[in-house]
Amino acid sequence: MGMFTVQRVKAGFKFNLKAGNGQIIASSRVYHLMDECLAAIEKVKQFAHAPVEDQTLSSAPTLPFPKFEVKHHERGGISFFLLDDSGTVLAHGKGYTAKRSCLAGIRSIAENAPDAPVITG
Repeated sequence: MGMFTVQRVKAGFKFNLKAGNGQIIASSRVYHLMDECLAAIEKVKQFAHAPVEDQTLSSAPTLPFPKFEVKHHERGGISFFLLDDSGTVLAHGKGYTAKRSCLAGIRSIAENAPDAPVITG
């Protein structure tokens, strides 16, 4: 079973969604307040089954929010971003070398996030 871990960082709070084996599936940006970070986690749980827009394809249709966007990363490789119903990035996964691995990361969010406990500390 997966879990969300919230950590205090220099500028505030951020979370990681981890799989049962401890591997990080997705990470967040830094939030100034713990309540903002926890609210973002609830949205990740809510939108864990959002559709995928593959922006690596030139003919990919634009989907409405919420959605996952799959993109070529500026440093090479493939990344995904989970956007909420207003288009704000909630979580990202970066550094995949193959699109199928990136898509597996998105599937892992759908499997792990909805019922994952939140560990703060």
